[in-house]
Amino acid sequence: MPSNALFVSYGHRDMTLMDWLERLKLYLAPLRQKGVVDIWDDSSIKPGSLWRMEIAQALDRANSSILLVGSAFLASDFIATNELPTLLGAAKTRGVSIYPVVVGYCAYKQSVLEQYQAFNDPDAPLEALPTAEQNKTLNDVSIAVDEDLRHAAAAALPAPVPMADTKQALVKIAEELDKTRTAFSAQCRRRNLLVRTIRQRLSVADKLQYENFFFRYYSELNREELFQFEQIRAITEGSLHDGNEAILGLIENNPQVLEAVPSLADLRQHIVFWLNKYDKVFVKRQEMCLLYTGVEDRVPFPDHAHEDVDTWLESHN
Repeated sequence: MPSNALFVSYGHRDMTLMDWLERLKLYLAPLRQKGVVDIWDDSSIKPGSLWRMEIAQALDRANSSILLVGSAFLASDFIATNELPTLLGAAKTRGVSIYPVVVGYCAYKQSVLEQYQAFNDPDAPLEALPTAEQNKTLNDVSIAVDEDLRHAAAAALPAPVPMADTKQALVKIAEELDKTRTAFSAQCRRRNLLVRTIRQRLSVADKLQYENFFFRYYSELNREELFQFEQIRAITEGSLHDGNEAILGLIENNPQVLEAVPSLADLRQHIVFWLNKYDKVFVKRQEMCLLYTGVEDRVPFPDHAHEDVDTWLESHN
């Protein structure tokens, strides 16, 4: 099997105003948890270690690399004389994938990286973009890494996956989609009733998004309302979380379904973002009972994916 080692190179001073490395890791977390990628950056070096040797060994293992490029990155003598020559040389000799992400204004087009297509426009680095566009770029990078690693792994497989396995996986995906749709519909009914009750009791008429509405009024819920709130949260923690994890697992373990039903790639992207938000935000906030990711995050739920799966299954009966 090809290596899944990912080397992340960055300039420390580029992380001063915004820790782009930690934000990137948020989007790579599902890949790491499932063993798709082994992420390495210099924060992995323990005190007392031979740090130059550890970096050299990590560079030798790397099958792909994300470069968080800013002015500090390009100004670093160590990166210029040690990391970049090794990575760019490996790109030519071993086919190591390079993903330059321009995080801050810098002389990217005048650097040695100019010949490499940056993942985003160097004239519009992440620091110049709205938060939603920053999130989309980081999410897109994680998906590109995942797809490249999966394609490399697929190329090493001895034989194509039988159609029966594809159909079986899609049947299971359809079943999980049915269950999550039923759970979501039930949650929406409870949500609408509780919002209406709270608005009437507190005489509020604001049009906050549901997540923000419950966050604002959580502390004012009475016992009956809190009970309904907990019922709604239980659906998020149970049926929706478990269903999303199951669907993502089915897609990850049966990548051939992405070729059979291309819209599942959009569904996968949506679920990865949803699970990230669940792990990093939802579980830490008792004021949340709902968890939505959608248009504002540029990863809307692809409504047509369920229909596309059903259509494929009908045509292969």
